[in-house]
Amino acid sequence: MGEGAPIPPNEIERLKEVEKFCPTDCEDDDVFDKIVAMASAYYNAPIALISIVDKHQQWFKARVGLEETQTPRETSFCAYSTLDNTRLEVLDATLDTRFKNNPLVTGHPHIRYYAGAPLITEDGFTLGSLCIIDTVARSPMSDRDVTMLNAFAELVMMRIRGVRSRNFVDQPTGLFNRVRFEENIRQTIKIKDTCQIYAIDVISPKFLNDIVKALGYSFSGDLILAIKSRLQKLLPQDCLLYKISPTRFGFILKGDQTAEPICESILHNFKKPVECHAIPILMQVGIGVLPILESEDPQQDWLRLVVSAADEARDRQLGWSLYEPQFDAAQQRAFRLLSSLPEAVNADKQFSLVYQPKINLSSGNCDSVEALLRWTHPTLGNISPAEFIPLAEKTALIPSIGIWVLNAIVQQAVVWKAQGLSLRIAMNITVSDLESAEFVDAMIHEVQQHDLAPASIELEFTESMLMTNPEEVIRQLERVRQFGVEVAVDDFGSGYSNWAYLKELPANTVKLDQSLISGLGSNQNDKKLVKTLIGLAKGLGYRVVAEGVENGEILDLLMQWGCSDAQGYFIAKPMSAKALEAWIGQGGYGAGTRPAIDER
Repeated sequence: MGEGAPIPPNEIERLKEVEKFCPTDCEDDDVFDKIVAMASAYYNAPIALISIVDKHQQWFKARVGLEETQTPRETSFCAYSTLDNTRLEVLDATLDTRFKNNPLVTGHPHIRYYAGAPLITEDGFTLGSLCIIDTVARSPMSDRDVTMLNAFAELVMMRIRGVRSRNFVDQPTGLFNRVRFEENIRQTIKIKDTCQIYAIDVISPKFLNDIVKALGYSFSGDLILAIKSRLQKLLPQDCLLYKISPTRFGFILKGDQTAEPICESILHNFKKPVECHAIPILMQVGIGVLPILESEDPQQDWLRLVVSAADEARDRQLGWSLYEPQFDAAQQRAFRLLSSLPEAVNADKQFSLVYQPKINLSSGNCDSVEALLRWTHPTLGNISPAEFIPLAEKTALIPSIGIWVLNAIVQQAVVWKAQGLSLRIAMNITVSDLESAEFVDAMIHEVQQHDLAPASIELEFTESMLMTNPEEVIRQLERVRQFGVEVAVDDFGSGYSNWAYLKELPANTVKLDQSLISGLGSNQNDKKLVKTLIGLAKGLGYRVVAEGVENGEILDLLMQWGCSDAQGYFIAKPMSAKALEAWIGQGGYGAGTRPAIDER
């Protein structure tokens, strides 16, 4: 046989319609089954099919008298209907040059007679056919039978459109859903019109989850309905509201309408709590606005862009925001970094540590260092911990990063111990490291396994970590101190400082935040505050470390006030382990050498 029906000139567009109306993963449908059964009975035909002509095969949405669910496209009779959108009738396939050598004619199911009516969309694209097949030749159909065959095909198309329309609706709210929202945007572009699309982020997913846990799914569903009702009253009468995600709504306005009035109206209205079952719930609204021009690419991911703008509006507390490419680029970069982190944890050369010396202000010697994590991304280059650690803290990746740093520090401590270099190594920990016993268990095991002195390790944590699970954090810190590992409160004085709380913490060191230290040269209030903090902390028995020391004047003041230790660029910048060894070997801070080696 030949290669089957020729490919129609509009095939690319036609296949998009097939994907839109008849995705291959759709479920079986009883209505389609009834239609082919009726067609088979009416025409007394052993085989009746609803055939969808795809790129490489025809597949059957419903079938009678045939076991196969699909056949290659080149054997398809129905494919010929895609050429001219007309009915095809073959009285005896063995006498038709197009089909006489077709495997479906020469072999099973031995087609002799075929009649098919095309399944045509409103835009004039043929998806396939409703067809009947017999194993014996027949006479041409009567006009009445032709009319019935076309009617069966129309019933199929009505059902296809109905199923698609049903798939366009968000069942809990009755609103059109994300799929319809995107379709209507594409249709607007297709008719060469301009518009603005809006995404309203009404409540954070975490807050909605908290509501579900506290009040149940039924309450959260009713709350969304109450939000829907309020939003509909705020939109123009001819404006459709869409439900585009569990916590987001959307709508479309003409391109000549100004965004600010409608956004401000919504934001002002939602300053008043939404009442549900007599319980007032205050919303956290962010609105994204994205203008779309008639020349835009209809395949662009508009929804992602406008949702990005809505998230940005809420995160930055702007209320509403036009889409800005730089913020979208930042979010894409953040996602790329998050996607790369698992590989970085397991790779040999992406993560590394640098060490910033701390000097004892009484002796001038370096007896401890702070380990700082660095990430060299294979394509993005050096990534600051200030960028990737906050991202990782929102995911399940952060514990594995903490374990990586712990293992790297222990390995370095073993090397320095063998060299006779006595240095305490401090590492920064996150709240996830202390929310369970796992991290502390691993630390104790590693220290004991490598026969290290517990006091050679120090953990630095911020007071803000106590805001989430203070009981468990304190419990784990007490285990750390009982084992003999040092504990430092980092960034002290940056906003959470509470002396009553501090007295309860199992810590032996306070690190004064660099924002306080950097102002000592000119700010008299900072001088009074830092001097007082040092005196109080020393009086309570804490070692006091000042970080961010950047000149000799500040260092002199800290020494006068009795500060225990200091670190900062004036003393030394972060450096690799080998550079640190060389720095100490050359006399360290006392030798006046302040290399910028490995600063990143």
